Amino acid sequence: MTDNHSQKAYRHIRQKLLDGSVPPGSRLSYGTIGKEIGISATPVREAVGQLASEGFVELVPQLGAIVRELTREEAIELYELREALESFAARRAAERISDRLLRELDHNLAASAGIVEKVKLSGKESADRAIANRFHTLDLAFHMTIIEASRNRRMLKVVGDSHILTRIFQADRHAFRLDILETTQSEHEAIAAAIRSRSGDEAHEAMQRHIRNSLDLTLTEADNEPSDRWWADTPTDHAE
Repeated sequence: MTDNHSQKAYRHIRQKLLDGSVPPGSRLSYGTIGKEIGISATPVREAVGQLASEGFVELVPQLGAIVRELTREEAIELYELREALESFAARRAAERISDRLLRELDHNLAASAGIVEKVKLSGKESADRAIANRFHTLDLAFHMTIIEASRNRRMLKVVGDSHILTRIFQADRHAFRLDILETTQSEHEAIAAAIRSRSGDEAHEAMQRHIRNSLDLTLTEADNEPSDRWWADTPTDHAE
């Protein structure tokens, strides 16, 4: 996509996917999205075509663009990909991270810790959407800083896309709960500590543990929900 309006629409829709405002199964209206950002429907359609090619949406006859839903197999594959790439990146980050990126990790952790504390002080078991979205933004930034620190530019796009897919498929589920925010914060701190100490093995193991825990939680939460709200087209012989 070379057209600036198409790029603008692409970024806008990706952000909507990331913040959970268009959950799985939602229909994307070209006209509505165009009005939101002040452009015509044509560049929105082009942007949606790109998103479809990247696996974020499906183009369904008579319905248009629908935010994709996830099969159990796809969820496992997605996390396996993240585990392989991000554990490797954490090891490399421990070897290569700059002082600037170390400071970014520290700032990120301080900001996310502040959010967790705010939710705790509220006395609620879950964060509201605005606070949760802020935490998710910091979560993505934390992981992408580690990818940047690994100095492997080819991983940036792949890992970024995998996080957006993860966010789409977790929309309105466990990600709002305080205990999950606390666990994520603790695991991020362990990863950062290993990177800060320049221990590649520890960084690799901490990231691997973090992503495996995320997968286990995702599967557990999904299994506790009605099948029509989570897994799409899952064969019955895989149901639990």
